[in-house]
Amino acid sequence: MGVYEQMAFSQTLGHKRKSSDSPDYCIRARKSQKLDIEGKPEFVSQSQESEGFPHLSLRSDNVQEPITQKQLTELILFASLGTKYVKQPSWCHLTHQKNVSGVNVTILEGLTQLHFYRYFLQFKNLRKRYKIRRSFLQSPGDSPLLSDIFNAELPVSGNTDPLHVGSNPTTENNFRHLKEPPSWHPIIRKYGTQKKGLTRYLLSPEEMDKKAFPLKGDPSYESFLCTESDEHVTDSSPLYGLDCEMCVTERGSELTRVSLVDSEGCCLLDELVKPERRILDYRTRFSGITKALLKPVKTRLQDVQVKLKEALPRNAVLVGHSLNNDLQALNVIHPHVIDTSLLFRRESGQRFKLKFLAEVVLNKRIQCAGENGHNPTEDALAALELAQYFISRGPKKVVELNLDGIWGGQVIGMDSPLNGHVHNLNRPPSPLRFMDALRTSGHSAVHLARASKIDLSQTAKHLRRVKCSSDREVLSSFKREVSSWFFSLAEFSLFADKIKTLSDGKTCGDPFQKMLIHQREMCTIYVGPLPKDCSEKYLRKLFLRCGPIHSLRLINVTERTHAVIVFELLEGACLAVDSLNGHQLDGCSVKVLRPVKESTLDLELILKELESDMLEENVVYVSGVSTQALHQAFDRFGPIKQTVLPKTSSLGKFKKHTFIKYQSAESVEAALHSSTEFRGRKIQVCKALTPSHLSSWTSQAHLQSVEWNSGDTQSTEPEEPDCCKQQHCHGSEMKDLMRKVDSRVGKLFKALPNKTLSVILLPGQTRVGGIFPGLCLMGIKHDSSV
Repeated sequence: MGVYEQMAFSQTLGHKRKSSDSPDYCIRARKSQKLDIEGKPEFVSQSQESEGFPHLSLRSDNVQEPITQKQLTELILFASLGTKYVKQPSWCHLTHQKNVSGVNVTILEGLTQLHFYRYFLQFKNLRKRYKIRRSFLQSPGDSPLLSDIFNAELPVSGNTDPLHVGSNPTTENNFRHLKEPPSWHPIIRKYGTQKKGLTRYLLSPEEMDKKAFPLKGDPSYESFLCTESDEHVTDSSPLYGLDCEMCVTERGSELTRVSLVDSEGCCLLDELVKPERRILDYRTRFSGITKALLKPVKTRLQDVQVKLKEALPRNAVLVGHSLNNDLQALNVIHPHVIDTSLLFRRESGQRFKLKFLAEVVLNKRIQCAGENGHNPTEDALAALELAQYFISRGPKKVVELNLDGIWGGQVIGMDSPLNGHVHNLNRPPSPLRFMDALRTSGHSAVHLARASKIDLSQTAKHLRRVKCSSDREVLSSFKREVSSWFFSLAEFSLFADKIKTLSDGKTCGDPFQKMLIHQREMCTIYVGPLPKDCSEKYLRKLFLRCGPIHSLRLINVTERTHAVIVFELLEGACLAVDSLNGHQLDGCSVKVLRPVKESTLDLELILKELESDMLEENVVYVSGVSTQALHQAFDRFGPIKQTVLPKTSSLGKFKKHTFIKYQSAESVEAALHSSTEFRGRKIQVCKALTPSHLSSWTSQAHLQSVEWNSGDTQSTEPEEPDCCKQQHCHGSEMKDLMRKVDSRVGKLFKALPNKTLSVILLPGQTRVGGIFPGLCLMGIKHDSSV
């Protein structure tokens, strides 16, 4: 019940004197951090790796260290922008960043790491959906996290095009002072600067083949219908906008709706289509198609093929955004096409989204129906108007007029060569900030929060802000908005005041101190009765087999002697109860029991949940063997992936107590059921319970806590203040509140698109007693994680 939240408290006390960025702290920490035997990073975000799927992992030499605000910002910037703008963070590793479909940061205001471990059983969604869980430390004087993210000035990455570094979309028409737009611009490189007719922007057969357009004569498309088209078209040929919606069937992606508009914007065709095969996913969130909507539909693919063929004149030019996908779904071949995702081209083959281009070029908002999906007629018209805009103005005007909204380019340096000439810009470049770079990359961002929490003076430009009146509205708005935005930030804050009321130290004693008391109780065992001549030295040696001991005290009660032992680690207390209860000392059978306290009533349930915690997957705790003999004794059960020596600020590393991470669950079972001996003594083994980033919490907490028993050799427990008894009535209410918080996070996670980087932040608190750390949970969503 109460012990695991104390872990958070101790982490704070251990780190508040020095930030994790201080050199001597880093040197001291590296000496006792988790070591990767093979020198490879530990991938902990996904158990089944699939090719091309984004994966997030922490470096194995710093998994015990808290994540700082600066480090978290680095990860968010890299996941959102990639190596073109920023470097891979040194403290973690994100693979296949280009395949990240979105980034979400959710802040649970008012919560700390201690709340998570205090109400460990209530946070089922957080525990089971995020494999990376680390302390979060906001150093004193840090600016608010949101400001850090939104207004972060981007460092120069080794892969950044030097002509793009320092770009600032807010600068007024950055290229207008030049006689010609820069030749490096992808649109200028492709089309030049002169305005041309529409035939200049048609895709060539080679380009269509490269971009997977259906082509006549290709054996792969023998079954496709060919439209009746002239061999050549002219600059006066009519444009037709086309867009389709698809679902997922047993065959794969199949057509469910098609829309066609003419050059005047009139809708010529808008048909629902029933696939031949059984539908597995209607993709309602994107297509708006439902089972009920398709149930009465009789139209099949062949029917709309005929209608499309009849609607198009022989000299028609089809326009669409990623048009190859639409023609593939239609099983139609048409030779004359303009693809707006390639027309408004970017570096490195990346493409702008249609929604983004419509907003910044046409000043039109599309795809705003939320869960009702996209309107293909609206999308077809938007693609048509984008092509007409480009053709009517020409590439030079497109680059100039839309530079602020799309490209964000600004030449850096006082004398940067352009087109073989040197132009003096007469001003230093403005720094490129995260939100500007995000917009330049074709991504959009949204911030959803309580109205009073959105400060327009501190949030960045180009950020949509959704003001909500309640957490319920934040969640419902998020579910509607998330599919339309690449970067999303949600704040749940209305329960923060409630949490403060229920855990206010003025009404019920200091809750952090109370948690320390609970923590000690769960790591405490009672031993007795003992022989009269049993010494403290002998007893300490006996129980050190189970784990490092923080304190041991002999208590004389009438004619019998008992002992109270407090272990540094919870694993030590568990091993002592399991292995030494009933141990014979000079013919006496000694009982080893836990104290019966409020904090230990549901201990068995907590231990069960901790054993199954994904953070400790395939990890065992070994006591009583030196690191030199560790591999000799435990390699035989299977390959060891990592080892860690728990540490404390007072005693340093515990050299004979180790956490071992195996590569498989079979190795763990073999180690747990073995009778391994070292120097004639059985080695104690149990399933790991303490997360690696909290391995030092016990000692640090004791060092900072009140000396409960000083001067009282008869007392076995601290006196609970009378006012703390008031907290019993708040306990169930707090549990209900935490379950509600966890449920909302679970629903939010379910709404995220696949391959989204999800960050859940419990920001922590600053109190008179110090900084109480937060908790950061991270992971990449994949289908099996729901």
